[in-house]
Amino acid sequence: MMQVIKIPYSIFFIIITIMIFEVVSVFAAVAPLEPKNLNKKSDFIVSGTVINILKKNQKSKIEKSFGIHRDQIFNVTLKVTKVSKGEGVKINQHITIKAWRPLLRVPPIPGPQGHYPLPEIGDKVKVFLIKEANGKYSALLPNGFSIIN
Repeated sequence: MMQVIKIPYSIFFIIITIMIFEVVSVFAAVAPLEPKNLNKKSDFIVSGTVINILKKNQKSKIEKSFGIHRDQIFNVTLKVTKVSKGEGVKINQHITIKAWRPLLRVPPIPGPQGHYPLPEIGDKVKVFLIKEANGKYSALLPNGFSIIN
């Protein structure tokens, strides 16, 4: 006959909690890229003036673990004044660049912290871009925007 070992609920809860935090601790914020890596990883490098920023809050597409996770999505419209790398973007063209930041994490967990810094309307910026499969532009994560006011 098999003997069943009874574990008090408090010990069971502590063991499960430790296991969850061990799995979660694998994820961390993304370290800023060095200038040579920004140049290397970008498809485009453009400079210009921010003329508009649209913000919206949405369920996170980045964080998929258990909990309530919301991100703030930014669509930054830039009037291009200089193209340092890449072909297809023209001077005086208006391009929209996607960026994001976490807005809410319940439970609070470590992970990517989005784009930092983010420009304001009127800022002059240099942006290191990647072109996504859908033809849209995203700033490199996390420091693809360089404010040069």
